[in-house]
Parts: sequence; structure tokens; C-alpha cells
Amino acid sequence: MERPKGRLVLAALSCCLAALPFLVVKFPPITDLPQHAAQVRLFGEAINQPDSPYRIQWMTPYSLVYTVLGASWLVFGPENAGRIGMLIIALLWIAMLHLLAARLKRPALAASLASILFFGHILYWGFYQFAFGWPLFIGYLLLLRADFRNRWKEALTFSGAWVILYFTHILWFFVAVAWLGVTHLFIRRDIKRLFLRALGTVPLFALAAAWYPNLAAYGFKSQTVWATVPFERLLPTWLADASFGGLKGALEPVFFGLIVIWVLLAWLPNRKGFLARTDKSLLLLSALFFILALVLPDKHTNTIRFCQRWVPPGLALLLLGLPEIKVRKSALTAAVFASLLAFFALTSLNWMAFERSELSGLGESLEALPQGPRLIGLSYMKESAIVRGRPFIQVFSYAQVYRGGELNFSFADFGPSLVLYRTPRQLAWTSGLEWFPERAKKSDLLSFDYALVSGDDGLHEAIRRDRTFDAVTSAGRWRLYKTVRNIQE
Repeated sequence: MERPKGRLVLAALSCCLAALPFLVVKFPPITDLPQHAAQVRLFGEAINQPDSPYRIQWMTPYSLVYTVLGASWLVFGPENAGRIGMLIIALLWIAMLHLLAARLKRPALAASLASILFFGHILYWGFYQFAFGWPLFIGYLLLLRADFRNRWKEALTFSGAWVILYFTHILWFFVAVAWLGVTHLFIRRDIKRLFLRALGTVPLFALAAAWYPNLAAYGFKSQTVWATVPFERLLPTWLADASFGGLKGALEPVFFGLIVIWVLLAWLPNRKGFLARTDKSLLLLSALFFILALVLPDKHTNTIRFCQRWVPPGLALLLLGLPEIKVRKSALTAAVFASLLAFFALTSLNWMAFERSELSGLGESLEALPQGPRLIGLSYMKESAIVRGRPFIQVFSYAQVYRGGELNFSFADFGPSLVLYRTPRQLAWTSGLEWFPERAKKSDLLSFDYALVSGDDGLHEAIRRDRTFDAVTSAGRWRLYKTVRNIQE
């Protein structure tokens, strides 16, 4: 049996190591981070300026994470709000895993190893709400095991939990409702308690039904995409991508392999009496997450990586639910923390290299902006040599974080957002330029006062020769330009 003090030390060490990548850079490679941080500024404008073009969508089921980002903005300033906000969520992720392990008497080292699963595609794409929902869902799991003597207090407590989960991320709300049904219909077989605990979901389902049509009004819809079929998702390459999927290179496949080795070491020597040494409810919930990963589409209603996002929490629960590995405790502890140190050190080096090379010139460009600019962002660098996915598509949104103003694309155009335009914008420029900058026309550029452009030296030389622009900054991959219209004025 692990002592509380020992568990606390392991949790603290895990948190300290996980904080390292966030502390060594100013611009972490998190795609949607600047757009989420910009929402905090727009929230302030909507509250404080009656003639603001923005309104607050109080009923969106994705708003609670902005309490973390807002607090980070107030304490650490706008430049650090997104980065520190995600760091806080990472620490919550790890702390709640260790708390769950402690409450259920599961191996603390398994929780420490599971901490690296935060550093995957959920983080790198910047799925703030979904990432924040995971530690809150763990709190819900602990609540399910609480012993209530007063039934009305139980009903009110669960009603509060439903509200928190709903306003964090509607997917976590739906999964929590589904898990409640599974536990009370098939495990506890307690229909009365199921009804009592589920009572508070009724108004939230009604709220969701009333709110959902608003998405279509803001164009939040897309074709459902099945890029892979279920049997392909059983391949190690797909599972490794779904478990991590953030950095290029060998780092993530190697650590996915280490997790597989951990699972085998926990299973094979314990085959006799395996179920008696496991937490069956954690394994069942882990299986539920993996089923979601197998059967859900890759993209639905503009929600990308719709199926893959369930693999990291499913794998974390699997690690906690398995029996303790039969290896000398001191040796296993040393091996786990040597692995964590290597993982977070290499992650930090990758983040530093990304900032130094692929975001060079960004800081200088942002500092050169005036207050309230109208700015178009064009990233002709579409892919990174270090980070997977499309890490540059929202980088220009840092302009709104730093200086406010208006962008060619904002999450205020995005139906689920907390802050929206009062009236959906009728764009006078080509839409989708954050994804396809090559479609930009001269008329698009002249709709704005400034352009934040990324590219190689050849591209920037061509821009300097074009009389559409006047360079404000002259070094780095990211450079700031004034448009000719702005100069003439």
C-alpha cells in the first residue's frame, strides 16, 4: 500500500516535469491557443463597450474554460494568458489522475506515466475545452463513488456536476450521462438512484436542444468524414497517432512503445487472478472510450479528430485500472521518472526549436503593431518540420491578443464560441485564408491595414518588391507589413 506522502511526492514531481515545456517558451506550438486567448479580450470589449460589435453567448456549452483563461489573463497578462492557462489545465490533468489513483488505491506510478498523455494532439491542436473537461470528468467519477445519506443533497450535488460538465464541453456531458446509465443499469442495478442522479440533466438537454440550431446560423457545419474504418484503427500506427499525434520524429512512437510494455508487464505476470487485481470499473470505462474511438467519425460538425480524442483518456484509465507491476519499487520508480525526465526534456527542446526557427520574427512583429489594427494573417508555411498538423493557421491571432482590433478570421465567427459577432460578418475578402493563403487576392489585402505574413526569404523578397506592402519588420519567418492604402492615408 502506497503512503499518502509518497503519492504526494510522485504527483508533485510529475507536475513539475510537465510544467517545464510551458516555462521555456513564449509561444508554445498550440494551434488554437491565440484564438482562445483572444476570446478573453473580446469578452472584455463586449462587457465594457456598449457599441462593441460583439455579444456574449452565455448558453454555449463550451464556456467554463474561459474562467481559467480569464484568471490567467488578469494575473499574468494577455501575452501569457493562453500559455499559462493551458499549463494550469495540464497540472489539473495530472493532479486529478493522481487523486483518482489515490482514492481507488491504484498504482501512483501508473498515474505518473499517464501524465505524458496530456502532451498529444488534444494539446497541440489547442482543444482547450476538451482538455479542461477531462480533469472535471475525473471529479465526476469520484462523485459517483461518494456515499450520500441525504437523497436531496445527492440530487442537488449531481445537478451542479451536470451544469459544470455541460458548460465545459458538451461531449463530456454526454459521456458522463452515458456512464451514469452503464454504472446504475449494469453494475449497481439501482434504478431509483439512477433517476435521482439523472434528474438534473433534463433542463440541460432542453437547453442544448434550444441552443443547437444557433450553430447552423453561424455556419458551424460540415460533412461527416470517415478517413479511417474501425479495423484500421486497431493498427499500432493509428493507435500511436491517436495516443499522442503532436510531434514529428521518434519521440512519441518510442513512448507509446513504453506504455505498451507497461501494459504487458502489468497483464502477463498477473494472468492468474487478473480481475481480482484490477479496478473493473476503470477498465470498463477505458473500454467505452476505446469503443468511441473505433466507431465515431474522424470529423463531425467541424469537430476534427472526433474519434482520436478519446484514446488518451482511455489509455490513462487503462494504466490506472491494471494491476501493479511486479518489479522492485525503487527500480520501477527510477525507470518511470527517468522516462518522464527524458520525455519532457525532449519536448521542451522541440518547443524551443519550433519557437526559435519557425516562429522567428513573430515577437518583433507583434510589438510593432499599433493598438486596434485591422490585420490579415497569411501563413505560407503550411507544415512544420517539428509539429504535426497545421500549427500556423491561427498564429496571426496573437495580434488580437496583444493589440485588439479585427482579423480576417476570428473565433467570434465560430458558432460555439463564447464571444460572437452580434451580426455574422459578411466578408469583403476571401474566406478560409488561414487554411489557404495562396487564394489571397490584392483586393483581400487592401481590405486591411496590416498583414502578418510567414514564409521564406524568397517570399518576403517578392513581397518587398510588390508595391501593395511596406515592410514594418525585416527579419524572421514572420514579418509585419503595412498595406499601400494605409500608407497613403
